[in-house]
Formats: sequence, structure tokens, C-alpha cells
Amino acid sequence: MAPRHGKNAYDQVADDLRAQIMDGALQAGDQIPSEAELMTHYGVSRIVVRMAVDVLQNEGLVTKRQGSGTFVREQTPPQKRIAGDLYGTRPKSSPVQAAAARAGQQAEWEYQSRATTATKAVAERLAIEPGADVMRTTYRFFADDKPIKLSTSYEPLALTRGTPIEHPEGSPVTGVVPRFDLIGEHITHVTEDVVARAARPHEVEQLGMAPGVPVIVITRTYFVGERPVETCDIITAGDRYALSYTIPLPPFSDQPD
Repeated sequence: MAPRHGKNAYDQVADDLRAQIMDGALQAGDQIPSEAELMTHYGVSRIVVRMAVDVLQNEGLVTKRQGSGTFVREQTPPQKRIAGDLYGTRPKSSPVQAAAARAGQQAEWEYQSRATTATKAVAERLAIEPGADVMRTTYRFFADDKPIKLSTSYEPLALTRGTPIEHPEGSPVTGVVPRFDLIGEHITHVTEDVVARAARPHEVEQLGMAPGVPVIVITRTYFVGERPVETCDIITAGDRYALSYTIPLPPFSDQPD
């Protein structure tokens, strides 16, 4: 391998393999050459080859299978989350159930609810005082027994205490919108902020993620008018979903504003 200025040998090998993956010479599911083959092809040591493959694994481009070798990972998310039509019609049940049903999957989830007090950050999102009572519920959602996302929600107990929806999963109906409809609090709009970041160890474990894959974090808040009534953080593996938006425009008019 001809040296390149400022580049380690393992970086050069990783660069070449990455280029082959990105241009399609190596496609999803393809096995990359063995360590011995890469050593011969690039004229480098075994440790250089291993370091190069580790770089690609940490980028989420390849995955190692014990006893089988190293394979190119699927880069196109298998499902779309149609954010622009999340509530195209007013839901009567959990959106997770509805989305799974549309995909021909069975949705399940595990959860834990407990009363606690609002941190400063949660209080700001719910427009309540820090230390006010909230119901905190953590979820792990599954589709066909595979973990798909994590969620942590907060609801002000000043609004829900003593109602049928105080405990979210003890409610007669599921889904935030139908639940609040049940107590006469009709949600008018939902806001979302979406960011990507490195996955944390517990997220990798709970979602069964491959090394190097980032997570998408969606901060969602439900409003009745100007009052927030529920806020949650949703976390999903970045390689499992694409966010797909439909953005309506006002009708064309040739009349001056």
C-alpha cells in the first residue's frame, strides 16, 4: 500500500473498504474478504486489518458474526416513520399499535409507571414548577418480539390525579390523545424536536443495537391550546427508521397579500 500523507495504514484500508461499500461494490449482506485476504491485498499486518475493520464496525458499516466473518450491514432503514401524517386522523388507540398493524406486525410493550417530581428540564417542558408531582412512565416497545424503541413520558399529576388516566397503562383506552379525550382534555397539537446522537450503553443493550449505530431522539410534547399536558422522549436506533415528512402548502393564489 502506497503511504498517504497524514494517514495511518489502517485508516487507508478502512477508507478503501468504506468506498467500496458506499459505491455498491460491496453491498448489504456481502462478506468482506478475510483477514488473510486483506493482509495480502493491502500488504499490511493482521493488526492493521483488524483496526481497519474495527473502524468500519464503529461507523455501523459492517458487523462481525462469530465464526462466520464480517459482513456489510444494511444501510437503508427498513421502515419509515411518516411524521407528517402521524395524526392525519384523530387516533382512537395507540399509534404504535396502528403503525405495527399497517406493517403487518404485532406490537407489544413493557412499561413501568411511578409518581415522582419534575426536574427543572421536565418542568420547563410541561410549564409547571420544578418539584411538582408528575407521573413518569418508561416504555420499551416491540414489533414481532424485536425491540424497536424506548420512551419516557411525563404527565402532570395536578391534571390527571384521581382520573381514569392517572396511570397511563391502567386507562380504559391506550394512546395519549384518546386518553386525554376521555377526561375532556382535547389535544390540539403536538410538537417534536428531532436530534441524533451517540447511543448510550443501556440503549445499545435494550435495543439490541450494533456498535457504531447512532440513535434518533424525538422530544414530543402534546398541547391543549397553549398548555402542555404530556411530554416524552422517544429513542430509536438510527438504522431502523427513516423520518418521512409531508409538508402541506397553502393553496396558490394570484391575489396580492
